[in-house]
Amino acid sequence: MAMKVNQNLLLSRILTYMNGTLFNDFYYKIGAFIIDHYLEIENMSEETFLQEGPFQKTDLEAFMGAFGYDNYEEFKLRLYSDYQTRLNQIRVRLFDVKPQEFLKKMDMTIEEKELQDLVSEICKKFFASKRIIVMGALYPLSLSVELQTDMITFGKPFIQYHSYNPMTFTKDDVVIVISGTGRAFNSMKKSMADAHIENAYSVLLTQNKKYRDLADAHTKVLVLPGKFDSVEFNYQLMAIFDLVRLQYFQQYYLTED
Repeated sequence: MAMKVNQNLLLSRILTYMNGTLFNDFYYKIGAFIIDHYLEIENMSEETFLQEGPFQKTDLEAFMGAFGYDNYEEFKLRLYSDYQTRLNQIRVRLFDVKPQEFLKKMDMTIEEKELQDLVSEICKKFFASKRIIVMGALYPLSLSVELQTDMITFGKPFIQYHSYNPMTFTKDDVVIVISGTGRAFNSMKKSMADAHIENAYSVLLTQNKKYRDLADAHTKVLVLPGKFDSVEFNYQLMAIFDLVRLQYFQQYYLTED
């Protein structure tokens, strides 16, 4: 029987933990496994879950207990129920919205057509990717959670980078770097020299115009309005993330339906 549980989406609560934790422990590893197999867990038995992890049964019980569950079937059912709820929310919010109308409301440093093409390209890379990673300054990262939740709901693993969980990037990865001034970007370049981020398709979102020259076939740079103005930067980030969510939903998810 389930304990008293929080009414927020279970996936959102798992992401809140994973994005904020400082430890690469079994809680983090189980959360990462759920994100990687989000659309498969509905048909995954507890035995299979434990084998494929691999995880100890006591660790899974502790993880579920932290979110208010003491039964795998109840936990799995809530994940699936929330998946359906999120899909319905996405359809209601995005079905009749026109990207062009959204673009006209945005204050950008490039032409509307150029931004539309870039967003379409990002969505194309998302669709082809096996993993999406977002990294950068702490507070702006929190603004990507809605995009993160929707992309996982669409079947795309989407995680925040943590230094305690080293990665090696491949051509199947998409990396979003958020750095208003460029300080976080420069720090990551030094600490991730062996991660081969050049193998991935990456997008840098910044207010620092000097990074425009970094753009090439595998790296896109979008300079947002303002000069190291965190309020303006955060507002524009939310607008970009919403536009990507909208474009991906209409460009790929609706066509699959």
